[in-house]
Amino acid sequence: MIETIHPASAQTPPTICVAARPFITRSRAALSAGDSASAIRELSRATEVDPDCAEVYLLWGLTEFHEGMTANSIQHYKRALDANPRSYSAHYNLALAYVREHKLHDARAELEQAATLDPSQADAAYDLGIVLLELHEPAAALIQLRHARILNPGRADVVFNVVRAELEAGQLTEAQKEARASAEHFGSDFQWNAAVGQLFLQNAQAKDAALYLLAANRIRPDDIEIRHQLALTYLQSGEADEVLNVIGEPKTSDDHYLRASAYYASHRFEKADKESELAVAMTPDSPQVLVLRTRLLQRAGEQDNALLLAQKAIALAPNWDEPYYLAGISYYFIRRYDKAEENLARAVELNPSAARALFLQYIALANLGKITDAERCLRRAIDLDPQNARLHCHIGILLLRKNEIAQAEASFRKAIQLNPKYGLSHFELGKLLVASQQFMPAAEEFEQAVKYDPGMSAAYYQLGRVYAKLGEVDKSRHMFAEFERLHKQEQQDPGSVDKEQNEDARKATESP
Repeated sequence: MIETIHPASAQTPPTICVAARPFITRSRAALSAGDSASAIRELSRATEVDPDCAEVYLLWGLTEFHEGMTANSIQHYKRALDANPRSYSAHYNLALAYVREHKLHDARAELEQAATLDPSQADAAYDLGIVLLELHEPAAALIQLRHARILNPGRADVVFNVVRAELEAGQLTEAQKEARASAEHFGSDFQWNAAVGQLFLQNAQAKDAALYLLAANRIRPDDIEIRHQLALTYLQSGEADEVLNVIGEPKTSDDHYLRASAYYASHRFEKADKESELAVAMTPDSPQVLVLRTRLLQRAGEQDNALLLAQKAIALAPNWDEPYYLAGISYYFIRRYDKAEENLARAVELNPSAARALFLQYIALANLGKITDAERCLRRAIDLDPQNARLHCHIGILLLRKNEIAQAEASFRKAIQLNPKYGLSHFELGKLLVASQQFMPAAEEFEQAVKYDPGMSAAYYQLGRVYAKLGEVDKSRHMFAEFERLHKQEQQDPGSVDKEQNEDARKATESP
């Protein structure tokens, strides 16, 4: 919050404290010599001869504050304000004491008084802005921080927190402009670039973050932490090749892990496998490396080995949801739906906002025949990720099972609206239209299904049937032939509730 607290020095109040002056002088001399105990004794004697001298109480509070006796300092600052209610220093220092005690609302009130008494004080405006940010009032904070910037434009911390407040207030464009403009003055400052980059990253603006982390990396190319943060930022922004450029000569486990992650994200799985093996060899007990290896083994169909690594990662990081999610995937692939559901439920418990874990939990529960529980999980996932076409499609499938035809059709159409290139939604809507004898629109939906998912054999079969109904004999034969070709390539899965739905679930698990 207020990283460095600098209390204001004691002001000479309107009354000149004649009787207390000798004691104040001796107290200041003792403080200069590092003797706070003697200073406090002199101040105590000063109150005996002049109990209404604000300067005495202010200096006493300052001394106690610096000695860590914050609760005592608060009481003496209050006595100073009793004697001189218009003391900027007393209000400001009392606010800082409240900050140290985590009494932010009290701190705000005192800083507002200080800023009103002396609007030219940049510190009061800045600290008030920071307190307002901590109280989750970024719009109000911006007013104070911008005023502090006008009063002292050369402070990098002020500019940084202006950008922070703009981001927290949802003013992304203003934050981007502020950061770019400020880079003209602070662009050569390593700490400023690193802090601004991390700030954008914390606010899910990876591309903006990369600009400043790259600048920091160029200033200090040997700083390993910044290099890794830059690589992670490139991963989040989908720039896998840039990760490989940043880490051109891997030397550490983290280097190999980041390169493996980049190869994984760009679907270069053979290279990802090699890099991840090197990372595991260097740090065999790294949960993040084990998680990546688990994903690669799952893609290769080695579910038993993947499960062993996921379980090892769980043992090493029992409060991280990702290993449980991956264990759930492997159990799902080997049709251990009960164990899959158990692990996915734990993943959701650890990370209640994990829509993907809820989706796979829904699939596992559906395979166990627990349709009510499955629907509950799926609806929770939709609440978390309402723009996900896959989720709307699958709720449509559940509604269709319950014979809620109109609601199911609405869900399929919503899924298509969200993602027209998602084949399963077209397939399911096509089947629904066939049931109501709407063959022409059904054919259009099946055509879209095979266009966007050429491996969906059932869509060719359905399209062949519909073409036959429409009298399109040649087209029908061609579709049935294509269905036979694909069907011979497929392995039978007698344990699944619905092959197309489970194949769709498999695709969902392949997302990083």
